[in-house]
Amino acid sequence: MKGEELIMLPGPVGVSHEVLLAMATPTFNHRGPRFFRLYSDVKEKLRKILNTSAEIYFITGSGTAGNEFAVSNLVSPGEKVVVCTNGFFADRLRDAFRVYGADVVEVVSKWGKSVDLDELKKRVDGASIVAAVFNETSTGVVNQVKEISRVAHSAGALCLVDNISGIGNEYYMDPWGIDVTVVASQKGLATPPGVSFVAVSPAAKEKASKTPKRSLYFNMDLFDKSSAEFSTPATPSVNIVYAFNKALDLILEEGLERFVKRHYTNAEAFRRGISALGLELLADPKFASNTLSALVLKEKAKDVVKTMLEKYEVVVSTGLGAYKENLIRVGHMGRVDAKDIVTTLSALELSLRHNGLLKTKLGEGVAAAMEYYYGS
Repeated sequence: MKGEELIMLPGPVGVSHEVLLAMATPTFNHRGPRFFRLYSDVKEKLRKILNTSAEIYFITGSGTAGNEFAVSNLVSPGEKVVVCTNGFFADRLRDAFRVYGADVVEVVSKWGKSVDLDELKKRVDGASIVAAVFNETSTGVVNQVKEISRVAHSAGALCLVDNISGIGNEYYMDPWGIDVTVVASQKGLATPPGVSFVAVSPAAKEKASKTPKRSLYFNMDLFDKSSAEFSTPATPSVNIVYAFNKALDLILEEGLERFVKRHYTNAEAFRRGISALGLELLADPKFASNTLSALVLKEKAKDVVKTMLEKYEVVVSTGLGAYKENLIRVGHMGRVDAKDIVTTLSALELSLRHNGLLKTKLGEGVAAAMEYYYGS
């Protein structure tokens, strides 16, 4: 045992040494010129990654805090909001709207399936906001938010998207007409957890300006006042933001097109590996994510996850909700490479065999992935 775990979670993800070293920079004044420059740099780089010119808000807190910032500033009690629910984190987004008094109408789709657009079209009239999760972390489904946005705008509603685990898939906020995007540091952006960012379009800002504020910490008006001075209303996570800036540099140096292609290649190699082992994704293959995969096991999912950790030092996750006992979730986002995918598949095969679940010869999953890499 080397004591060096390979983190293949659906978040938080492994962090590069460059980003970790950046976080170790001595803390500096968040009301001084160094932070002011950092604040501006992060905004501009994140805009490039999200393909947007929207205003960017820095939230000290996890992705859930970012979602609550967006919800608290955009919805008034009694407003009709349509939330597309097809997984654990979509349910959490729905609950945030309920906390702030929205009249929530759900468009419910089965876990593993994409959002039902026909059902959305039937329910959208009179809504002020349509909300969805782009990349559902509980299932590995990428929802068709471009089409969801079109449906929302056709009914005069704004479109709000949780993109917390989706960085690594193609995403075009402005071209797709998305009004609000929430991202977080600890997943595809490959930074330690603790900061989320909310991109808000002019139309959404206009709505927020007319919405009564019911939170001090998340009050967008206070954020806008601080933004004029390149800062935040309360103390930000200076060191994490500094590290985040380095992580953005790494993505932009790689190039967005190559960044997304690398995620697709790793995801496809992993999918071919599990298919060769006779395993299936929970997600509809047409909507399978580049950033994580949820594998269905009829039994012993927890035991396999435990074996992967204790015997092979590869860290993956079990399922959530009703799938807690028969799902393994594997993240392949951030700085993941071919070596990580092959290592994870080998640990999975050995752990399946250890628990009496391997249906093929050892090495078939790894071989399938390696063949794909060789030909791609």
